[in-house]
Formats: sequence, C-alpha cells, structure tokens
Amino acid sequence: MSTPDAFPSLWSYALDRYARPGAETLCLTLQDAHGWDICELLWIAWLSEQRRRPDPGAADSLADARAWQREMTVPLRERRRALKSEARLQPRLEPLRQTLKQAELQAEREMLARLEALPTIDGETDAALEQALASCQTLRKTTAAAYPALRDLLACWLIDTSDAEPKPTC
Repeated sequence: MSTPDAFPSLWSYALDRYARPGAETLCLTLQDAHGWDICELLWIAWLSEQRRRPDPGAADSLADARAWQREMTVPLRERRRALKSEARLQPRLEPLRQTLKQAELQAEREMLARLEALPTIDGETDAALEQALASCQTLRKTTAAAYPALRDLLACWLIDTSDAEPKPTC
C-alpha cells in the first residue's frame, strides 16, 4: 500500500478525473438531476484510491465544508449559468460571465482544500470502487435513480485511462 504522500493533491486529482471522457456529462447529471456535490465525489474517489474513507466522526467539519459550497460556490454557479443565455444576446456580458466562472473555480478549489484537510480512516476494502460507493452511501442516501450514474462516474474515475486531458474545472 502506498503512503498518502505518493498520491497527487486532491486538486490535481480533480483536474485529471474531471477531464476523463464522459466524466463531465455524468458530473452534471449527478449534480443537477440528483443533487450530488461533485467535489465531495472527487474527494471520495481520491480517498478510495488511497484505501481511505471519510472519518464518520468528522461530521461537523464536513458540515462546515458543505456550508462553504452552499453559500459560496453554488451562488456563483447559479449567477454564471444565469448569464449564459444573456451573454449570447449581449456579448459585452461575456467577460463578467468568465469572471464568475473563475470565481466559481476558485471556490471549488477552496472546497477541495477543505475536504482534503478532513480526517480519514482506513478503508474497509481494497476494492476502490466498492469503497467509494460505500463511502457515498455513508455520507448521503443514494437513490435508485442516481445509482447508475454514480457508479459509472466513480468507475470512470477509478479505472486508469490515458486519453484524458486536464481541464481547469471541477
């Protein structure tokens, strides 16, 4: 088993995994249709590859990180998305939309830093996908409707692939 120092930072991991073919579509489905936080899912996958899982005793710290996402990242995302169609009609608004996009990205990076700092414990299995799915279920009830996309996304992230190109989004 590797030491945690042998793993990339959660931010680097997130950039790599989000760039994998099919990941963006699955992320948007899970986020928009099922309410999953993609930064949390990236964190879970990252931990699972290290044979770690979130410490159930760190619920207050996780609640603080979730508050950051809810109060900072989500409003920036909503504003950016709201401007998208308007910026098509009024191109002068596109720089503002891009500024909001960069602010959203920085808020997501902060969320990942907060998650990376949370306590963890040893995983219950050596199978990363199985561990990730169990961690998801521990952190939040997984609905039958969301499960296929969740499993597909985690499999996409946890199976090595060489055809991904990094994108600066989470």
